[in-house]
Amino acid sequence: MSSPRERVRPQHAVYLLGLLSLGLGIVHLLTEGEGFGTVLEALVICSLSAFVLFTGYEFPDRPISRAGRWRAVRLAVGVTVAFALLALAVWSIWMLEGHSDQFSFLLSFATALGATVGIRGAIHAVESEERLEEAEDLTKLLTINQRVLRHNLRNELSIALGHLDNVESADRSTDTSEDVRVIRDHLERLLETTDRTREIVSIWNAHRTVEHRLTSLVEERIARVRETHQDVEIATRFEADPRVRSHPALGRAVEEALRNAIEHTPSDASVSVTVHTDSTGSAVLEVADTGEGIPKHDLDAIGSPAETPLVHTQGLGLWILYWTLKASDGTLELVENRPTGTIVRMTFPTEQ
Repeated sequence: MSSPRERVRPQHAVYLLGLLSLGLGIVHLLTEGEGFGTVLEALVICSLSAFVLFTGYEFPDRPISRAGRWRAVRLAVGVTVAFALLALAVWSIWMLEGHSDQFSFLLSFATALGATVGIRGAIHAVESEERLEEAEDLTKLLTINQRVLRHNLRNELSIALGHLDNVESADRSTDTSEDVRVIRDHLERLLETTDRTREIVSIWNAHRTVEHRLTSLVEERIARVRETHQDVEIATRFEADPRVRSHPALGRAVEEALRNAIEHTPSDASVSVTVHTDSTGSAVLEVADTGEGIPKHDLDAIGSPAETPLVHTQGLGLWILYWTLKASDGTLELVENRPTGTIVRMTFPTEQ
């Protein structure tokens, strides 16, 4: 079941602000007499209200994430309430001075102005914040690729070139098959690493989302993983089948979490997958294992943009998860399992 927050979209809240302001303007016009001044006052209030309503109309097209839109709405409501309270304070002062006949206009005008200033200012503030966050993510992405090129490229090629020297210096009677095998292994490892870095960049660059039935998607990816890991038991518990709107790479990220759990879990350990909804109505997918756990430096790398030794294939897989969830307005948590292992927890907002 979807939460009330998902049934009421951010633009609906903006419309509500605009209608509230418009309603106050109409009430002012109907209750404060028929003078030309009252008409002008109501016109000003209704004009501000119309601007808020127009903002609600264009709100879905703004380059802001869903979470950012709700944050903008909360800021706008806060500014509106602050303006209304300021009007009440001013009216209280006027009342003490014996001039209390302008309460209707003062409250209506302050509310409409607060809604207009609040929503427009909040939109620009949230857009700027998200652009800054995007720039920080780009810096993090470039840092990862730079570390991979600096470390993996150099190491793998150095080893391959060393064995290639052995092949070149060997005479015809020397068996060089082992050197050729090592060269191939390290070049294939380097190719896998570059493919992953390219995949991370493509995830970060893609801005569209698609709708999934989460449980169906997970079942499909479990089936694919079992084709190459037939001896591994994967326990499943599906308490719901929520609809989620996510980055197109979600299936790839789920498969990455499954393979990471399997490949770093001893044969006597277990892997389990759970899908449920939490108290807020968000969809939660958990992939848990009882293996050796994710290395601490990988966990630190996901949580901090600082320089860390995240240069190997497993760490790059975690970044595939990280950016897929980030592009899906979701969250990624890597928590310790008890008594051993790791739980990869992915949380998504649900669709109606």
